Amino acid sequence: MEISATYRPPERAYLMHWCWMIANLSQAPSAVPPMTGIDIDWTCRGDGSAARAAARAMAEGFNLEVLPALDSRHTQRRAIDMTIRWDGMLSLRDFDGNLHHIGGSPRDGTNHELGQVGASFGVLKLDTDPPHWSEDGH
Repeated sequence: MEISATYRPPERAYLMHWCWMIANLSQAPSAVPPMTGIDIDWTCRGDGSAARAAARAMAEGFNLEVLPALDSRHTQRRAIDMTIRWDGMLSLRDFDGNLHHIGGSPRDGTNHELGQVGASFGVLKLDTDPPHWSEDGH
């Protein structure tokens, strides 16, 4: 298991959200609202191609695969991103102490049986974001 994100400060969420929007969704860099405490020129001094290239580089640096929300369970300290993989049989106990043996595919965090064990602890899997788990699945 590898944990890649827990709490995300609002400033980081801002940078992540808007770099994705510019790089992938044709957001006009000049239309990005400013954020207090973040000194960034999204327009790269008016050079649209440089702005998109810089936004792509930033998104790659953040290892983004989906559009990050500005306000999310991460900014609320209520989520975790973790990559889970195993070989063979995974044996683990649920909240009530019942032992589960998970050997079926996929052998990663998207496994339905693993999701059920997580749910017994009040941690739900967000199906559209592979590493994301939270108290309500969002």
